[in-house]
Parts: sequence; C-alpha cells; structure tokens
Amino acid sequence: AAALLLGDGTILTGTAPDAINAAVEVCHEIEPYCAAFRLGQPVVASICLHRQPGGRVVVLSPCGVCRERLAVHGPEVKVGVADPRDATVVVWKTLKDVLPDYWMTAFPDEVSQRWLT
Repeated sequence: AAALLLGDGTILTGTAPDAINAAVEVCHEIEPYCAAFRLGQPVVASICLHRQPGGRVVVLSPCGVCRERLAVHGPEVKVGVADPRDATVVVWKTLKDVLPDYWMTAFPDEVSQRWLT
C-alpha cells in the first residue's frame, strides 16, 4: 500500500489490484498520485509498504518511475526508504537525497528552479 501526504495535510492512500496479466498491473502509488493531481495539491511526502506472507511489513523505496512522478513536486519531497539494518523501519529522506543527480537539471530552462539550487 502507498500513502501520500499533501500540502494541505490530506493523506491519500492507494493499492494495486492483482491482474491475470502482470503486464497490465499498476503500482500502489498511481491512485494517490492521480488524486493529488485532481485535487491540485502538491505532494509533501510519500511512503510505500509491502506486507509479506506471515505479516511482516517492509518499507519500499520509490522506484525510478515513482521518483520521476514525485520530482515534479520538487527536491524537498520526503520519501520513506528502508533502514539498511531493518527493512521494517522507515528512514525519511528528501527526494534530492535519493535522486542526487536528477537528469532534468541538464535542462535548466525546463526544470523547476528548486532542483538547481
């Protein structure tokens, strides 16, 4: 499951239903990302959790696609990543910390100035 914190304090959650054809499945974050867009709200923080068989819940770092989706909200977005010693413990980092060499900075006229400072 995924959860996003928006600029107005709203918390959105999402999940991904299973599909017979795995190629058409979507990630957990899509639902709340789309809702944030519909609401016109910036994303402040994002976390994705995965429940393993047996009930253990681990923190999943945002994948490359989700990092791209979050990047439009700026480098200060907080993302939950797993503690390297215990994947059940969340460590909060800024998107800039997990995406230090963001490719869009090569296009200073197109990228948000927040990524250039």
